[in-house]
Formats: sequence, structure tokens, C-alpha cells
Amino acid sequence: MKDLPVLKNGTLVLRAIRDDDTDALFRLFREEAVTRYMDIDSFASITQATELIRFLRQKWRKGQSMRLAITLRGQDKLIGTIGLHHIQLHHYKAELGYELLPAYWGQGIMTNALDLLLQYAYGQMDLNRIEAFVEPTNEPSLKLLLRLGFHYEGRLRDNFHEKGRFTDALLYSLLRKDYEQISIWA
Repeated sequence: MKDLPVLKNGTLVLRAIRDDDTDALFRLFREEAVTRYMDIDSFASITQATELIRFLRQKWRKGQSMRLAITLRGQDKLIGTIGLHHIQLHHYKAELGYELLPAYWGQGIMTNALDLLLQYAYGQMDLNRIEAFVEPTNEPSLKLLLRLGFHYEGRLRDNFHEKGRFTDALLYSLLRKDYEQISIWA
């Protein structure tokens, strides 16, 4: 499989997660505020970050996912990650995932990062559908998806088992034709 893309705009660079990102990745995933709505516990050991990097590389080599480091342009420090998983090229679709250090929340960084990723997904990857599954109480993520033009498709009851309990998931999607009509991307 080819190398992960490097996606850039005036503010951000999305690039492959490297071995020298291990400390920053550990800091990101040890934050309870970051992992609150995820199916993983907050990291307790830097070894977990090393294992995550290895896991993400394997998934990319198999064509199943791509995860990129979010960095501010001119500063090569990982402040979050964004990517596509459950990639199904034969169905022209993938599932969206993202997280950002709390110190960077509310600054438009994730909107900007999603802009770059969606351009790549619909352009170079030729996807037709991007899905996002969101826990109903994750209001910031719900607002972000709606602002970006994602459409609510329904509630999947007890869809995930996370941290010892079943949780519902709200399903949102953005189709290529919707994406092409949204003025924010014009």
C-alpha cells in the first residue's frame, strides 16, 4: 500500500503518525475528556500509544483505515488525530473518527481538519458516503457534524458496548452530492 497522504492548508498539516509522536499521542489519549465517548479507556501507559501506532499502521497496510496526525502548520507537534476507518472501497464508503486535545477545542481546528480530510476522501479516494457514529450525549461532536452538513439517519439502540455498558449511537452521513453543494467547501 502507498504512503499515507499529507494534507495541508493555510493553518493545518495532516500527516502520518510517526514513532516520534508517541509522547504526544499518549498525552492525547490519557485525557479523560478526549476518551469519554470512545470505546477505549484513557491511556495509563506510554506503551499503549506505541501499540496504537503499530495497530494504525497495520490497518493502513490492509486498506482498512487511515489515521493522520493533526498538526498546526509550522509546528510539527501532534495535537489530535483524524481519519477514516471501516473503509469499504467496493461500497465507496468509510467511517469518520477524530479527537483533539482539549486546549485546542473551540478554535475551528477540527472543522478545518475535516475540510481537508473530506476533500481527500471524495476526491482522491472517490468515496460516496462518509458515516459518523456519535454517542447521543456528545453534543460538541453532534454540533460539528450538523455544521458540516452531515444528515441524521437514526438512532441505533445499544449499538456499542463501551466501558462496561451498552450505548446508543446516532448515525450521521455525508454523501458526495451533499458535500459538493455545501457552501463551506466551495
